[in-house]
Amino acid sequence: MSSKKITAEEDKSWRSFLHASTRITSLLDDEMRAAHGERLADFDVLSNLAESPNTEMRMSELADQTLFSRSRLSYTVSQLESRGLVRRTKDERDRRGVTASLTPAGVALHRRLAVTHVAGIRRVFLDPTSVKSRSELADALAPILEMLENANDKSR
Repeated sequence: MSSKKITAEEDKSWRSFLHASTRITSLLDDEMRAAHGERLADFDVLSNLAESPNTEMRMSELADQTLFSRSRLSYTVSQLESRGLVRRTKDERDRRGVTASLTPAGVALHRRLAVTHVAGIRRVFLDPTSVKSRSELADALAPILEMLENANDKSR
């Protein structure tokens, strides 16, 4: 681990990323709650399921795709399940794992929430930035995401 000091440019980059991502996430969560009474985190779970084949995913894979710890994801999915939005079943491939899938009510809610979410992303992230700057940002974050994914794979 390096104890090398952070330069002013490095600090500016870090703080810009941290503040923007935190504020955007908070704003999108506030909008989701105001418009639908739903949490952005719940929408994240619904979106991952909606975008997966057959609108289902193993819980372990879902945990890797969301911003939750495994225990927090289990609690969140239980809450969504109690509302009839998600169903959990034993994974038919190996019977040890659990698969979460969207119910028709979950699909319908996801569609309604997605309209608000996409409008928010467009307004607070896409409209104020250029195609070039978004591409550069994606390129800059790619090695970080790869490093984090590799670290996550090793911890299993």
